[in-house]
Amino acid sequence: MTHILFRPHVVGPENNVTTPDIIIDRATLQVDGNQHFLPVHHLSSSVAMQVPETGLRLTPAAAVVAAGGGALLSFAVIVQAADQPLALSDIILARSAWRLRNVIDHIESIQLELVTNTRSAATVPQPGEVLRKSASGELDLPRGAVALFAGQQAASELTAPGEGTVKLADDSLDRSLAHAFKLIPASAERWDERPLPRYTVGPVGEVQHYI
Repeated sequence: MTHILFRPHVVGPENNVTTPDIIIDRATLQVDGNQHFLPVHHLSSSVAMQVPETGLRLTPAAAVVAAGGGALLSFAVIVQAADQPLALSDIILARSAWRLRNVIDHIESIQLELVTNTRSAATVPQPGEVLRKSASGELDLPRGAVALFAGQQAASELTAPGEGTVKLADDSLDRSLAHAFKLIPASAERWDERPLPRYTVGPVGEVQHYI
């Protein structure tokens, strides 16, 4: 099965934090009402990402993630290279989230913000029909799914190397989450002089295997 492991820090109303292990094997992206299916290996929670040296289009996005204790509201930044289809964009998915049930009543007031060399902001889009109601009446997602929502009016341009921060702000509860990231050209050399490879020595002699 193709999947990624997502380990968000879920911040509760009393600032208590839990970190569940969540398998994601299905990702969708809705931009201005159009839905795209994304390969899940394009999702990452890294703080640094290698990118082409061409111009980049960055868009903040809300992310609703299926979880055992109820869906999570997280956030992301969509990194789209020039001449690249939106469905093949790379997604930096923040490693922090809130329970959706704790913010659903005032979700229209929650703000997304992307800060790079410029600043752009957007209201968190309504999840709409992508979400279904569970038996308890709580909005939820099918197991293993993440749904991303974005609007192209909040996009900004950036050329690597560059850095930025994507934020999620809840003024009603006076709290916010943030994820800083760096975009590094794929051709960049991190070593002044690249060292020679080293040999790794494994076990010597007979090795007992356990099945």
